[in-house]
Amino acid sequence: MVGKTKGEALSKEAAVLRALGKEIGELQELGFRDLRARYLAVFGEEARSKNLQFLRKKIAFRLQEQMEGGLSEAAQERITELAPQEVPTGSVRRPRRPALTPASLTSGAGGRDPRLPKAGTVVSREYKGFLHEVQVLKAGFLYRGRSYQSLSAIAKEITGTPWNGFLFFGLKAKGGTHGR
Repeated sequence: MVGKTKGEALSKEAAVLRALGKEIGELQELGFRDLRARYLAVFGEEARSKNLQFLRKKIAFRLQEQMEGGLSEAAQERITELAPQEVPTGSVRRPRRPALTPASLTSGAGGRDPRLPKAGTVVSREYKGFLHEVQVLKAGFLYRGRSYQSLSAIAKEITGTPWNGFLFFGLKAKGGTHGR
């Protein structure tokens, strides 16, 4: 260190960090309009966000960058190297999965879901210390003397929240995974 001792350099760095801490602390006191004005002063453009916490963080990061010098030249070169040369335009969409229809779930025999056991089978589930038994009918289900159209409706009746009936009662899908 030319002309400075280690203690002087640390003292100067501590002073810079205290000043930065003070500026960041002052951001917590600013209201929305003042924050947007501060954003304009720091970045040179209007803030698009209306989220106060986001604006405070972004301004604080910029202040820190300005006081400590930002990224090294090597880091900036690496970013340029890795960044795409052209920005893609348009939106990227995932292909839509075909909707499940009753016809797509049928096994061909009687229009029943292939995940269902044979009519007359009783499926059960213990939930919160009680055993709940459901009889599978040719068309629907019987639970506590009432008819239901779906296992999901019964699962919701039992738990009070929406559930996938096949998952709740542990019935496996055709491929060996839980029905979801």
